[in-house]
Amino acid sequence: MIQPGSRYGDSTRANDLDRADVCAILDNAYADGELDAEEHRQRCAWAMSAKTRGQLLGMISDLQARPPVFSQQSAIAPKVNPNRKWLIGAGVGASVAAVAILGALVATWHSGSRPSPTAPVAAPAAPVAAPPQSPSSESTRPFLAIADLVSMISGDFQDQTGHAPERVSCPGDLDGHVGAFERCSIADNGKRYTADVTVTAVNGGQVSSRDTISEVGSPPPAPPSRP
Repeated sequence: MIQPGSRYGDSTRANDLDRADVCAILDNAYADGELDAEEHRQRCAWAMSAKTRGQLLGMISDLQARPPVFSQQSAIAPKVNPNRKWLIGAGVGASVAAVAILGALVATWHSGSRPSPTAPVAAPAAPVAAPPQSPSSESTRPFLAIADLVSMISGDFQDQTGHAPERVSCPGDLDGHVGAFERCSIADNGKRYTADVTVTAVNGGQVSSRDTISEVGSPPPAPPSRP
């Protein structure tokens, strides 16, 4: 049994999101049969009291799961009630246009024609059109952002229970190809749930998915100690 220790050198102080990410990995290991109920209960308890990220990594060093990306920002479940199944993949056209406009303004500033402090400033020119992107560009591949996943799961959980969950935690963005899978973790009123999200169809920049929410079974009580 792994206990919190200094086996890993990362002494960065852990936050609640770091602990939730590790608990989600432990939930997956329990569901897949890598941990029994008692190991799952003890490791989750140790993870929730861990002080550093190194101690958290010690909880999962012998599991098959990849270590969590601790730099991922927290996504708090919004209190909404939509049942959104079609989510728009992130586009790059607006970002490219913004970069092009900024480049034009910088070029004008360095051209030496700075306006007089008292002279009226001319109205900005029309936005520069974004250059066409190659269909094979890696940046145009659709995906479901973590914020969209959290919003969808929160809405479906609210549809099932009548209220939004306290917290939804996902490992990261979900690739937009058919069959892509990700397991998220839900915490609500002292109970834990898993939300399995699977991509079912991709239509251009639109990604269709379904999610299955299940409550994690409570571990059996420990047998009474003999006198």
